[in-house]
Amino acid sequence: MPEHARFELMARGFQGLERFFADFNVMQLPTILLGALNSLIPVFCLNIPIQPDTLRFCKQVPKFSEMQINSFSTQETITRKKDYDKIIERDRGKLLMSQFKLRDAGVPVIILVSGGQTSGYTRVMNLLNEWMDTRFIQTHVHRPDSDEEADRPYFWKYWRQFPAAGSTGLFLGGWYTQPFLERLHGKCDLSCFRKRITGIKEMEQLLAVDGALIVKIWLHLDYNQKQQNKEEATNNRPESTWQVTMDDWQGDFTYDKKMELVSELTESTHKPHAPWFKVDATDANTCDVSVMHLLTKVFEEHLQRGSSDTSAVNGTPLPEVTQKPLDRIDLKVKLKRSLYKEKMAGFWESIYVKAWQAHQRKQSVVIVLEGSDAAGKGGSIRRLIHCLDARLYQVIQIAAPTKEEKSRHYLWRFWMQIPRAGFLTIYDRSWYGRVLVERVENFATEEEWKRAYAEINHFEKQLTESGIIVLKFWLQISKKEQMKRFKKREKTDYKQYKLTDEDWRNRKKWDEYADAVNDMIAYTDTDYAPWHLVSAEDKKSARVSLLEAVETALAAHEPESEPVPVAEPLPESEAGLESSGESAQ
Repeated sequence: MPEHARFELMARGFQGLERFFADFNVMQLPTILLGALNSLIPVFCLNIPIQPDTLRFCKQVPKFSEMQINSFSTQETITRKKDYDKIIERDRGKLLMSQFKLRDAGVPVIILVSGGQTSGYTRVMNLLNEWMDTRFIQTHVHRPDSDEEADRPYFWKYWRQFPAAGSTGLFLGGWYTQPFLERLHGKCDLSCFRKRITGIKEMEQLLAVDGALIVKIWLHLDYNQKQQNKEEATNNRPESTWQVTMDDWQGDFTYDKKMELVSELTESTHKPHAPWFKVDATDANTCDVSVMHLLTKVFEEHLQRGSSDTSAVNGTPLPEVTQKPLDRIDLKVKLKRSLYKEKMAGFWESIYVKAWQAHQRKQSVVIVLEGSDAAGKGGSIRRLIHCLDARLYQVIQIAAPTKEEKSRHYLWRFWMQIPRAGFLTIYDRSWYGRVLVERVENFATEEEWKRAYAEINHFEKQLTESGIIVLKFWLQISKKEQMKRFKKREKTDYKQYKLTDEDWRNRKKWDEYADAVNDMIAYTDTDYAPWHLVSAEDKKSARVSLLEAVETALAAHEPESEPVPVAEPLPESEAGLESSGESAQ
């Protein structure tokens, strides 16, 4: 065997021995002795001499300080408790005033704290609540998912917790803990892990460009200090306690294995608009003062800059839409009434059964209906829900955002309405209002609605990756047919409420809306959430097209053999259906 290979093997043997005794536990003595013996066998069998240099080589441990993230430490010298008290008394007011300024400016602040076991993250979280005004702070600790959270996409629970404008959210561990632990324990392969990292980066960018200030802090202990704290039992926890940060204090994983994974997570998500800061947690007093000075500095820089540093955000211009999707819709399509009734009768049973099967396998469905005014969205929804059990679905009509909704990212209210596993949510209008009415009516700036295409694609990708079926429909009618339906609504008492001044204003901007629709479809028609373009000039044809797409999507996700649930009696005629809404023309 070559000399360098023998040397490396011997070094590994001593490194393994060192790690066994570093984690010494009396109950694990047999395992430690066996591991130590296995570590030394190659050394003695190969007759490799042990030299002092060899031991120094074995002692090397990867240094977290070499990671490419920001390191921060206070410039103050703290040798006594009196020094610490004096600095806190002098400087805590600056942090508080910065918090008030950010509140007045309407900036949502997101502070995430993580670190290894015994690094003092609980102490730091308590101090931040003490130093700042708790009226405007909400603290969130990573906990195992509740049943409600487990039934929804991974980021759903964090969207619920993100602060409104002017408020601060303190997160202990946050959205980094679960991906770290799953990867560490082998529950998530490399592809899955990197996909989650991509989701984290996209989410943080989305929040930052919308005005949020994001600060992420890692409280660091080197290997020796971590072991010393562990021996002193400074943070003993019962076996039933959940893990709140990026560390595994129950598992038998080496320090460098865990830090290698922490390194990948932090380096890959360290961006100017969502930076990581490493704070040395060896000395508690110095660590606490460093965190206070760090936040004061970051707050003041944000106030001076006026926004987050989005210099690293990709601002690639949108490609020009040369082929207009609306031109592909054949508005001459019609369906005979006899064929319409035959197809509807089949949908009543088929969709009913398939929706219950989706419920039993915990598969959610999100159905989005957009379209021209008077295109028949309401009538199509009524025909669809007639094929469903009322216990399985919810219809949400989207109107102008409330004051609470305006204080948050525009997608926040839609995240709140994501259905639990096994249920359907039908949206009458949706998040596409950002690139339609908000664009045309100048309720959103050009920068806001242009970046919304990528944000919407990210949102829908998160839904589909969690197993949700996303179906999007655009119902199109001609300008002439729209006028015909407007006139009919004017003359029909029970339809007059549908016609508003806004409908007439929108009609005057037909061409502007057509451009917005073409762009919307071109930029958000994806493999995972494609658009279904429906000719709605003939209501019967439109309804059948929509229900066929729903039936096909539900059938496509069925297992090869799935038990058929016992269905309740279904109607044999459409009499009740026709009386509940607009009759088929």
